[in-house]
Amino acid sequence: MLLRRAIAQAHEYQADAILLTGDLVNDERADEYAVLAEAIANPPAPLYLMPGNHDHRARLREAFPGHAYLPRDGVLSYVINSFPVRIVCVDQIVPGETHGLLTDAQAHWLDRTLAAAPNKPTIVALHHPPFLTHDLLFDEIGLLDASLFSSVIAHHKQVARIICGHHHRVTIGQCAHAPVIVAPSSSWTYGLALHEGQQIAPRTEERPGWMLHAWTPHGGFASHFMGL
Repeated sequence: MLLRRAIAQAHEYQADAILLTGDLVNDERADEYAVLAEAIANPPAPLYLMPGNHDHRARLREAFPGHAYLPRDGVLSYVINSFPVRIVCVDQIVPGETHGLLTDAQAHWLDRTLAAAPNKPTIVALHHPPFLTHDLLFDEIGLLDASLFSSVIAHHKQVARIICGHHHRVTIGQCAHAPVIVAPSSSWTYGLALHEGQQIAPRTEERPGWMLHAWTPHGGFASHFMGL
């Protein structure tokens, strides 16, 4: 399984934390979460889970009762404060839909959460990229009202990286002042459809992989694609 290979690579590079940014399973089934739980058992670093549009919040909670950082009800947004870089995870999925949505309540939560630590370098993680990628499919099923997300980020200059998934390919964009890095999938890669007539979301022979985000106090962030 490529996910196990990715986790082994994270161990090789002495990762301090591992974050899975959603679409943890494909069909929201409990048996799929059981397979995932086995695959990520005994990780080499603290491992954190986020939901994507293929995930079911309640089943995710039930499958990982030991993941105490996950809220017991409501959306699965949370903060990890135990590293030199703060990690703020935003659950903006819409049950039964493929697009994402940042509600006013979630925007207020994000604003308050970021305001609580204005001087600590911060990563904000979500599933849907908060910028236009120009892909004919994925912009249709992207983050609705991304401008609201951007307006919150703009008030918090300590946000040094925004990371997400959803596209099954590496994509780089911008949200307010912060670079956005879209991780590939550890399963398969989708090609682009930039123009009418091009195939929508074709599976390609490009390598799946994951993103390694390195940070030091004197050098800041560098983000690396790690092929599988």
